[in-house]
Amino acid sequence: MTVPAISLRADLNAEDDEGRWWSLLSDAVDPAAIQVGAVVVAGGDRFWSVVRIDQIDDDGEVHFVSLEADDPAATALLSRSA
Repeated sequence: MTVPAISLRADLNAEDDEGRWWSLLSDAVDPAAIQVGAVVVAGGDRFWSVVRIDQIDDDGEVHFVSLEADDPAATALLSRSA
């Protein structure tokens, strides 16, 4: 599978205290697209995941969780990227 467009650059080894991945809003290709509830691709060229944005802190920290491959939102996003 080719890598879909990464919307949020992130180190998928970085977890917050609740076990969610996190990155910074400044690492987003389009920060306006990063909203709570949004489904985007996060990660890098080698490791990436379809994620749902859970929380955005006042300091620009973005918290998100991975979606299962068969989640309808993930499937729809990946089909648009193909």
